Amino acid sequence: METIGTIIKPLEIGCREFDTIEIINVVRRTIKSMSWGSHAWCTIKNKGFRFAVQGHHHKGHVYVVLAYDDTFTIYYTTLKGVIKDIQCGIYIDQLIEVIDRKVEYVPIYKNT
Repeated sequence: METIGTIIKPLEIGCREFDTIEIINVVRRTIKSMSWGSHAWCTIKNKGFRFAVQGHHHKGHVYVVLAYDDTFTIYYTTLKGVIKDIQCGIYIDQLIEVIDRKVEYVPIYKNT
């Protein structure tokens, strides 16, 4: 099991295969992902994907993998692969919002 402070092993974190390209395309087409400075998207043997961000709160990589219970696990790492945070049990409809809150969201941005 990966833990905070260790080096991520990308080929070992995914539990099951899924259509990574479909999820990448959904995430990439959102305005929020553009605000993250997201780039360098790549798949990890259909068991996950990774992209780099340059957000307000997190600068580094974001890894997204699918767990056996149909929820996603998100790993936030440095560019050298050191795990900074892990979020588990994220449903597909929460994915973009959860990543946004960790990478970029600032309350003052909220429309009033």
